[in-house]
Amino acid sequence: MTLADWQLLDAWRRGDRPAGGALVDRHFAAISRFFRNKVTSEHDAADLVSQTFLACTEAKDSFRGETSFRRYLFAIALNLLRGYIRKKHKRSAEAIDFGIVCVSDLDPSSMSSIVARRRESQLLVRALREIPVDFQVVLELSIFEDLSGRQISELLGIPEGTVRGRLRLGKERLRARLALLARTPAEVDSTLTDLEGWARDIRASLGRADALAR
Repeated sequence: MTLADWQLLDAWRRGDRPAGGALVDRHFAAISRFFRNKVTSEHDAADLVSQTFLACTEAKDSFRGETSFRRYLFAIALNLLRGYIRKKHKRSAEAIDFGIVCVSDLDPSSMSSIVARRRESQLLVRALREIPVDFQVVLELSIFEDLSGRQISELLGIPEGTVRGRLRLGKERLRARLALLARTPAEVDSTLTDLEGWARDIRASLGRADALAR
């Protein structure tokens, strides 16, 4: 029988380390995918994943279940990502508009740690890094995690209308970036019309990379 997250967490709190390991294993791939295309190096991605689960471990006894464990974990991950971007921007003490700043702004020469096999997948990964972070986050949750607007809203703790607005505007910005990066208009159309297919290709690449890393 598969135990729910809260059951594993409860067992972990009572000293059952395998339960904690099972809980980490259950969410490791999604948290890894969350960071992999939003940082400037593969090392940074791995470090942020580790920091997320370390923070979860340190705070596991204070989690009261007011929200789902998954949302709790993503809240930690999103907070760490924002801190990482502020640090890279050398503006840790200042406000940053994540509706404007892009991952590619942090280090224009850096490449995603996602190694995609197909040209369209490569274009998608690169274009996502060149749109503002707020839009990139919701688009990647939609594309890579196959989450609906309602599910993304619940996961990030923001209104569903805000999510849907970011998805709509994010796709417009994604198309604009793809138009600049692609060799031909047909390449743009091929990338946008089969997002699910290219997402599967990217997820497979990430799955192979995570298996090697672990």
